[in-house]
Amino acid sequence: MDFKRVEGIFLAVFLFLNMFLFYVYQEGKPKQDTNSSRSISENIEERLKSDEISLPHALSTKNRQAYYLSAEESELVVEAKETLKNQDWQVNNAKLFSQLLRRNDLDISDGDEVKKVKQFMAQKQNVIKGDDYVMNAHESSSNKKYVFSQVWEDIPFYDETSQVTVYLSKNDGNRLMIDSYDQTYLNNIEPLRDQQGIISEREAIISLYTNNSLQPGSKIKWIDLGYTRTFTIRGKNVYVPAWFVAVETNKNAVKVERVDAFSGSIISANVSER
Repeated sequence: MDFKRVEGIFLAVFLFLNMFLFYVYQEGKPKQDTNSSRSISENIEERLKSDEISLPHALSTKNRQAYYLSAEESELVVEAKETLKNQDWQVNNAKLFSQLLRRNDLDISDGDEVKKVKQFMAQKQNVIKGDDYVMNAHESSSNKKYVFSQVWEDIPFYDETSQVTVYLSKNDGNRLMIDSYDQTYLNNIEPLRDQQGIISEREAIISLYTNNSLQPGSKIKWIDLGYTRTFTIRGKNVYVPAWFVAVETNKNAVKVERVDAFSGSIISANVSER
């Protein structure tokens, strides 16, 4: 019996079951007035302005395509033994933790932090498959840490299962240097279905607004498209494309909302195990 094929069938069945349950849920919800929905869609910018909700830029109406994906979390042990140099590392629960042993060789006191950290990521003896990641500027903090997200076909995974966080510190001479990092990585990334069209950035904001996820007086700090994990089955994760929207309230609290880029529904914080 082809167990890999059977496992793929199980994944597809669960995926379609999720889609069916979402459809049933949507059908059971009270229907909004069609004219009201159309009015919100046509005048979302005016409504946001009226509610004093600020935007980081003009909302894009560009439509892209993406996939449902499955992937496995790598244990990284074999790769670490083969490639990493001058590091004291260990792996716990598919996450690698590394302390650099020759930090003086990575002095970045000239202030060009981003360039030096990217150079560090690109060296095979420093980070496993570092070229598979792109910098996540939203999660990075100058002089403290830089976060990199694994990317697949130009769309990053904004998920803790597929990122590198590089930590900086200062030496005795008060010079900034790369001190340590942690890493997770996805193997065997595979589409579960053919490529599909996704909603635009503007449509994602409309979804948040109509679902009362944007409070008057709040500030949208940034909007990005990325893959997010929805559930795990038999050691494989399933990911969907989502619009990530960082919203700052008038109390200075920031929450990152996720909008399913296929359905336009709001994604909860929970990831189910099956």
